Amino acid sequence: MANRGGTDSERRARGDRTRRDLIEAGRTLFVEKGYFNTSIGDLVTTSGVGTRGAFYHHFKDKAELFRAVFEEVERDLTLRSLASPPPGADSWERLCAGLHGFLESALEPEVQRIMLLDGPVVLGWQTLRAIQEGNSIALINEMVRNAIAEGIIDDLPVVELTHMLVAALEEGAVLVAHAKSPGRARGRAAKILDRLLLSFATEPRKVLRP
Repeated sequence: MANRGGTDSERRARGDRTRRDLIEAGRTLFVEKGYFNTSIGDLVTTSGVGTRGAFYHHFKDKAELFRAVFEEVERDLTLRSLASPPPGADSWERLCAGLHGFLESALEPEVQRIMLLDGPVVLGWQTLRAIQEGNSIALINEMVRNAIAEGIIDDLPVVELTHMLVAALEEGAVLVAHAKSPGRARGRAAKILDRLLLSFATEPRKVLRP
């Protein structure tokens, strides 16, 4: 007689699918309605998982689901803006294009709502930073370290320089997200990011934007 509910691998696959459906529902609803206006009932209905019990089997509460969504959005953004440099780019060009790519993403509704507006409030600064330390900040740290090693930017403390670049970048992105004219705000912020990057260059250079 077959095990009730199928084999272990079939049950795991269904569980993985349920979790995936809930995360996808979260990515949709947290952007459309915002975290605080989205209920667990909304998530259950949109995901099609059937019951609240299915939700609580995978996530202890809405905040835990939001964290999973944040991690996924942050990872996708990192792959898109930081981990995909232009072909043949050197360390300077990779750093410039990556940071400008992140700033450009502040125009995207998903990045605005999940990462810049609700993320800091729902997760808190320490949790948010811990997630980024293992992903986007780690990659920026590597790009800064390589640029210093190649003599492209000034030999400065890598960790401190990385975090101060990230802080300036995120503040610019938040300004873009809150602006009445996001495109214009992004253009102004990009000019300042250019000046900031050029101040670290060991010789005159051009800033490469995506």
